[in-house]
Amino acid sequence: MRAVNAAATSAMVAERTGTLLPTVPALRAHDAVVRRTARIAPAVLPVRFGTLVASERSLVALLDEWSDELLAALALVDGRCQMTLRLFAPAGVVPLQEERGAPDRATVEGNLSGTSYLEGRARLHARAQSAPELEPLREALASIVAAERITRHDQGPLLLTAYHLIPRGAAPAYRKLLQRHAALLHARATVSGPWPPYAFVPELRR
Repeated sequence: MRAVNAAATSAMVAERTGTLLPTVPALRAHDAVVRRTARIAPAVLPVRFGTLVASERSLVALLDEWSDELLAALALVDGRCQMTLRLFAPAGVVPLQEERGAPDRATVEGNLSGTSYLEGRARLHARAQSAPELEPLREALASIVAAERITRHDQGPLLLTAYHLIPRGAAPAYRKLLQRHAALLHARATVSGPWPPYAFVPELRR
């Protein structure tokens, strides 16, 4: 591993040829590198596994092109880590998509009128990032959660996954808060972490 430095940011890289297969050992090795880097750098953005760049010059050009987005994201994750909270429907209950209040995707995508289509897509996007089930915890978590990302799941008992950005070293306090206020949730909850801030890497266009 070595560092490639651009004007405002740096990337840790290794020489590689061929395709990277997402096997369990390879993914664990990738995570281990991210964690080792995080031990010496207060702000780290994990690159998606298998990312390849043609040359060091190409990488520097990309880092410079993305510098504004990267610097904003690095400021957000500085000194912080990720906890992953999953909410499940109570045992024996599998909510239907309609019961969750989600717009019907087939209806949205089948409606070809421009305004209605865009409004429908906006509703789908907003729903995908909403988490009304977490409202009872908002006040309790406000003191420790710096940022949140939500992924909803419209199939099976898993309702949503919430990625919470918290200070490094605060995982025990986060778990205690969840334990203390778990009765407020009308869902089963599991939590894992701390992890590097995988869910807080910005979407970068090439």
